[in-house]
Amino acid sequence: MSFTHPFILFLLVAPLAWLVWLWRTSIHRAGLLLKGLALAAIVIALSEPTTTVPRTRVGAVVLVDTSASITRGDLDRAASLIVEMQRHRHGNWIKVVPFAGQPRPLSRRETTGDLRLLNTANESGNSTNIEAALTGSMSAIPSGYIPRLVLLSDGNENEGSTARAIAELQRLHVPVDTIPLAGRQNNGFRLESVSMPHQAYAGEQIPIDLTIDSPQDVQATVTISAEGKDLGSNPVDLKSGANLVRIHARVNSSGATSISGTIAAPQLGDIPFEQAIELRRAKIMYLSQDPPGTEANLLQAFAEADFDITRETALIDKDLSGIQLVILNNLDLNILTPAQKSRLDQYVKDGGGLLLIGGERQVYKEDKQMDALDNVLPAKLAPPKAPEGTCVALIIDKSSSMEGRKIELARLSAIGVVDHLRPIDSIGVLIFDNSFQWAVPMRRAEDKSLIKRLISGITPDGGTQIAPALAEAYKRVLNSKAIYKHIVLLTDGISEEGDSMDLAKEALQHQITISTVGLGQDVNRSYLEKVAATAGGKSYFLNEPQGLEQILLKDVQEYSGSTAVEKPLSPIVENDAEVLRDVHMDAAPPLKGYARYVAKPEAETILSIDAEKKDPLYVRWQYGLGRAAIFASDAKSRWAENWIGWPGFDKFWINVSRDLLTEAGRSEASAQFDAANDDILVTYRLGAGVTEPATVPAIYVLGPNGFQKPIEVQRIAPRLYSGRLHAGIARGLFRIRPVEESSAFPEVGLYRQQEELQEYGANEALLARISALTGGRFRPSPDAIFDSGGRTTYTKWQLWPAFLALAIALNIAELIVRKWSGIRGRFRRT
Repeated sequence: MSFTHPFILFLLVAPLAWLVWLWRTSIHRAGLLLKGLALAAIVIALSEPTTTVPRTRVGAVVLVDTSASITRGDLDRAASLIVEMQRHRHGNWIKVVPFAGQPRPLSRRETTGDLRLLNTANESGNSTNIEAALTGSMSAIPSGYIPRLVLLSDGNENEGSTARAIAELQRLHVPVDTIPLAGRQNNGFRLESVSMPHQAYAGEQIPIDLTIDSPQDVQATVTISAEGKDLGSNPVDLKSGANLVRIHARVNSSGATSISGTIAAPQLGDIPFEQAIELRRAKIMYLSQDPPGTEANLLQAFAEADFDITRETALIDKDLSGIQLVILNNLDLNILTPAQKSRLDQYVKDGGGLLLIGGERQVYKEDKQMDALDNVLPAKLAPPKAPEGTCVALIIDKSSSMEGRKIELARLSAIGVVDHLRPIDSIGVLIFDNSFQWAVPMRRAEDKSLIKRLISGITPDGGTQIAPALAEAYKRVLNSKAIYKHIVLLTDGISEEGDSMDLAKEALQHQITISTVGLGQDVNRSYLEKVAATAGGKSYFLNEPQGLEQILLKDVQEYSGSTAVEKPLSPIVENDAEVLRDVHMDAAPPLKGYARYVAKPEAETILSIDAEKKDPLYVRWQYGLGRAAIFASDAKSRWAENWIGWPGFDKFWINVSRDLLTEAGRSEASAQFDAANDDILVTYRLGAGVTEPATVPAIYVLGPNGFQKPIEVQRIAPRLYSGRLHAGIARGLFRIRPVEESSAFPEVGLYRQQEELQEYGANEALLARISALTGGRFRPSPDAIFDSGGRTTYTKWQLWPAFLALAIALNIAELIVRKWSGIRGRFRRT
């Protein structure tokens, strides 16, 4: 026994002297003795006495190799051995520490349920550092236990020094038991290099280039995953020797992530690989004329796909190189200028993506009216085929203020409209001043000569009363059996509104559109704008009558040239393409309408509609380096009302958009490793929208362990560049990048398999040497791990709590002795 504060023991003299002083006079000597001993016990407790006792309990740290060279079978065997060790633990202590380049804690995935060890992910898993595992885990053993390390590994270290670790363990007298794992089979099946872009867009197809050596012809399977999520498998046919294999992966998340995979071949084994990649959000320019709120479901689907949406139309006039997809949703394409349409044409030719979601605003045009944007699209609108034709009512102000050039141009404009109508269409011309009358009663446009003569007879006179004339035209058009009904009001004056607003609302409910044209300065602009907007038409204002004929004709064509079909129809799968994956089109509800298109010969029709007509519903094609597509229905509650609540709605639009995503204007860079010469080869193919540089910028190769060398890239053909650099024995991730960011020479990554994956079998000699030199055992059974081997460890016990407890017990005993005589006397008297 030893004491932390031995000088306090001198205080024992006090209770001893007190005991001697009272001993002769005390009549309760037993109690006095107990009191003195209690005081002595307190003094001894204050000096904090300790003692050491021997123990044979073992504290074991099980170090299990989980580097990339450890196979699934070895991991399962290690897990079963650990479970057996834990069964024999009893009063001993055990901790499991996985390691590769460094020790790490067990992950939740490994400990949920039964123990299932996993290979260490990322760069740390591409090396084996036994020294770091042995020296970094000893501190985990709590005091009072005999220390022991148990090493489960294939012994193929490629970092650190086991010699240093052995020397340290010998100094600390810590034995290491070693259990060899089988390791990978050396059969000539290996992965030389992995190459993929350093950056990509979330949701796009990412090319992954693999250089695989195979000892024989075999069919293998490449399985890809990202952040623990399975991305699918790809069967590949390998020939004996070197094989260049390209596969694709699609990752929906954004930010820095790692793509890993396994190449599995029957009887040859598995080869894992992994590489980091930065995924950026794809930027989409979204232009729409759908009413606010009706497109919420479509925008929600884009948000789920993590797209970056912009509605900035001005980008068409500036720079579209940063846009991966342009979506035109129910857009009147005539609002785009010819210059903007030409830019969209060039954008798709250079590799951009374009999606037109049809809707009710699409207007049929004759072939001679086609423009640059029509050339981009994979289909063109079909001519209207409704037997009822269209019904057009022209309301022309013939008040005295219309005299001269105004009325002359109004007559010519009306005649121009008549010239473009078909015999099955209906036309009526209502003229008004203070009253109204039909200059051309509503009739078929069959005898165009008669109609033109009647229009030519219109002469100006009187005042301006718009509302009664508008009501009369609406009443006549409402009774027409035509599918498409349109009214155009032309005036140069001011009139009372009357009930025009209520009439415009009612017209919209009956699918009758009203457009207004104001001539000169003296018009009620606000009134004309409200009438047109309320009835779904357009308003035009001209200070001079020139241009009236073109505006009137364009407006009538737009609102009477629709090729919409409005009846419930179900989509039909014509080509079960990848864009329909996981959409379940067989469960898609009917659409309530669509715009009729005719697919161009080179286009690919994925979905059609109407079993009799087989009109295209979703059609796409390659246009230059880019892709364009048309969806003939809409994405809102008018025609797609049943689709909005359909589970496949979001998936369909996400798939369609991602299918069209492109790398507009970017060059393609690829890198591979020449194993015969230990060289890195890089190739650049300039994108169509990239200007060929006068000089090649400085390009560097950055690799592991501070590797940094310039690579000489030379032009070997028009728009084709190549470079080669000797990498020597360096292994790991190489990044080939220009000093300054360049669209012609983008950054590309190349992953050369670590030495870890070039080693096979087990280094049993090293493992046996570790156990022999540290006093451990080679291949011990799981129940022998906690055998102390005759070793003991000494634990220091603190005795002061025991002396305090003794003092309390003596005090209680003294109290009982002191009170006992009184208690006994009472019992005798009773």
